[in-house]
Amino acid sequence: MAEVFSESLAYPQMKKRSVSARSYRLKLPPSNSTSFSPEQTIQFDLPSNLMGQYIDFSSLYVKMKVNNGAAQAITLDRMGAYGFIKRLQISTAGAQIADINNYGLLVGAFLDTDASMEWKAGYGAQLLGLEGDALRGVSQAVSTSRTYCLPLVCNPLFNTTPHRMIPLCSLSSIQLRLTLASAAEAVFAGGAPALTYTDVELVAMITQLAPDAQAAVDAATGGKYNILATSFANTNATLAANAPTLTQNVGFSYSSLERIIVIHRPSATVGAQSAYALGNRTTSALEQFAFMVNGELYPSRYIVVGDKGAESTAEMLVADHALVDFNKGSSINSGVVSGSLANTLVGPLSSIAPQIEKSNCFMLLDGAGTIAGDAAAAAAGDRPSNIGTFICAVDFENGLSVNKSSHIYSGVSTIASTVQWVGTYTNAHAAVQVDFFACYTVLLSLDMKGSGVFAVSV
Repeated sequence: MAEVFSESLAYPQMKKRSVSARSYRLKLPPSNSTSFSPEQTIQFDLPSNLMGQYIDFSSLYVKMKVNNGAAQAITLDRMGAYGFIKRLQISTAGAQIADINNYGLLVGAFLDTDASMEWKAGYGAQLLGLEGDALRGVSQAVSTSRTYCLPLVCNPLFNTTPHRMIPLCSLSSIQLRLTLASAAEAVFAGGAPALTYTDVELVAMITQLAPDAQAAVDAATGGKYNILATSFANTNATLAANAPTLTQNVGFSYSSLERIIVIHRPSATVGAQSAYALGNRTTSALEQFAFMVNGELYPSRYIVVGDKGAESTAEMLVADHALVDFNKGSSINSGVVSGSLANTLVGPLSSIAPQIEKSNCFMLLDGAGTIAGDAAAAAAGDRPSNIGTFICAVDFENGLSVNKSSHIYSGVSTIASTVQWVGTYTNAHAAVQVDFFACYTVLLSLDMKGSGVFAVSV
């Protein structure tokens, strides 16, 4: 067997100069208006018919100014400015690339399970209005404005595997439609706030290849761009108060279903202005759960929640390929019980101190969702948080046990199949809305020698 040098001695191996290209910054206004109100839709039409030019969704974000009129002060939910977006739709030439309902709810769940308290208190606070060790976002007083910048995560143009830029040579433009949430769902307030959204724009980096570099790409691809990506879809169900079981057909039909994320929210706080409607999750006394695909159980044994949620959390991390990723951030246990000293600040990361008693908000049952943790002049007057953060998931990507691979993708085919949630609930619990988010693989194909527009296969 031939021997090789250590990387430290491989002097001939050096970085190579990139192909000739330049990048420029694009600021794109909406195509349908300049000012928006809750429940309206913001539409962006990406450039098209641009040969040799590509857009990178990993460096793309939506910038918006949120104006709180003279009505009520507001406090953002735990996912910050993402709570303003109810639905994200991506389409081109009449073909739907993605349609993600309850988008803010999905991103909020990922921020809880992936982002550390330090990130939320640092960059997250500047970009999105997050707080660190708190179950809420920032507050905006009456008659104030604040600008937020939202990276468009959790969509197939962002989640390409491996990373790919999106070509802009298609004959039909890609449309991004962001439907804004109602004020009651997006923010916490004592009354109905008067929200408007202005100075909205999409900011992105465009890479333009030199003609010889583009010719090399054409030679390598034959004019056909195939991009594998991860997308999400949402459906929901209602669980009646004190119901012992829920068997629900979720209707996910994909050639490669990777995982399903499950969120329970008390029906009383869904869409309530005086509650943190998106961030308040509950265990709903869930005892055990699994999915059935054409009568076959996934996983082969039910997942047991238990009093501390250890097994269900382990399975959620397995579904995220992160069971042994000890650098993975999390902020699922940011609730507080009380402070033992007078005038103790309760909430922001900078105020964490030994006298703050932390609550296990991850396993909270039917929290009222109205208090993120407040301090009073005396410690006895502190109001403990009553917001839950429970979340669970089931893995279907059996071929990848530890981490993601750039060479294979694996998932269960559910085309023409019946996919059902089977959950068992114990004890008394309130009525809840159960949201299911499917994570699945899609193939985006652009054949410039054929139709010249993107085609989507699921």
